[in-house]
Amino acid sequence: MFTRRELIALITGFAASFTTTILGGRNSKNYSIPTRKRNLPFFLGWYDYVTNIAVLDKVSAEEIDLLMPYVEKAEKEKIEEFLDASDRAGVKIMLEISRPLVVSENISGVKDFVQTFKNHPSVYGWYLYDEPEIRKPTPLSPESLERVYQAIKEEDQLRPIALVFADIKKIKPYMGAMDILMWDRYPCEVGVQEFQWISSYQKALNKVVDLATVNNKKFWNVLQAYSDKHSQKRLPTEAEFRYMFYLSVIAGADSLLFWMYDFSSNVWNQSVLYPTVKELKKYMPAIAKGEDLTNSVQINYSNIQFKLFTIPNTTKYLLIIVNQNHHQVNLTIKLTPALAGKSVAIKQETITHLSSQASFNALLNSYEVRLYQIG
Repeated sequence: MFTRRELIALITGFAASFTTTILGGRNSKNYSIPTRKRNLPFFLGWYDYVTNIAVLDKVSAEEIDLLMPYVEKAEKEKIEEFLDASDRAGVKIMLEISRPLVVSENISGVKDFVQTFKNHPSVYGWYLYDEPEIRKPTPLSPESLERVYQAIKEEDQLRPIALVFADIKKIKPYMGAMDILMWDRYPCEVGVQEFQWISSYQKALNKVVDLATVNNKKFWNVLQAYSDKHSQKRLPTEAEFRYMFYLSVIAGADSLLFWMYDFSSNVWNQSVLYPTVKELKKYMPAIAKGEDLTNSVQINYSNIQFKLFTIPNTTKYLLIIVNQNHHQVNLTIKLTPALAGKSVAIKQETITHLSSQASFNALLNSYEVRLYQIG
């Protein structure tokens, strides 16, 4: 059976001071890319195998709306069976092009594959190849994948084509072979303490988001949602997963996928992943609308990331705050004067009201994520 990498082998802006108003955009001193416009639809999805049809109803019940199934060498009938089941479950599919066709650059075979499945209502787009830059023994060349990309476009100009990468230093030459840039990094390892990996992850996420933005590509981040004894990987703690999840949202990811269902844990899914998914789903209309740049937010502490969103059809707002410090911080958060007196709630429970100066205080643990509903 196929194994990935041998079965496994934002940043918005920093609030520098309370006297400086930051709207969540990037600090021009450190980043050249402005706050990116989100490309919709925003999917939350799993990776799995096309042979695992039972997964569709299970994940659909948990508000997962997309699946990226590894096709491997599955026959046409098996793929059709999976797509039909996904349609019944209401789950969209990023359909992987059969790998032997891509590796051999079988243009006619690729076109036949696309022609066969492109009109199925479940197919959202095409997954061109999995980590081509580190394929062993020889990486797939950008030129070869561009030719396959063009062949797909000749048969289907509507659906996007995705490539996923592990090594961000090798992505740029492949830009002509994708519409969606996907990135996967799984930093949680056995023996590596909670958040020990955070600095390199944050910097890499910034770089890949900038790369997608400059090249006008959608960006989908793939988050670690598995453990594996052979590669010494462990499941993220709840705090680690929420950090990666909401850091990606603030950075401007257009969708989030989780690797992978077959190597995850139902207990972990139910206690960590799905509650986080449901939390974001509640605020998806606000996230989809985009950052509110008309109302200022001020925070009296450095190394804090945040964004304010308007909740459509209401007079309420969503404020997402991520503590980037490796220690507890006591924040004073000040919003626009027009919001003075408004309620501040976490998970539907009012915790305080904005003062007459439209401010409130919050104590955040290291790398903690908070979602506040204002109003």
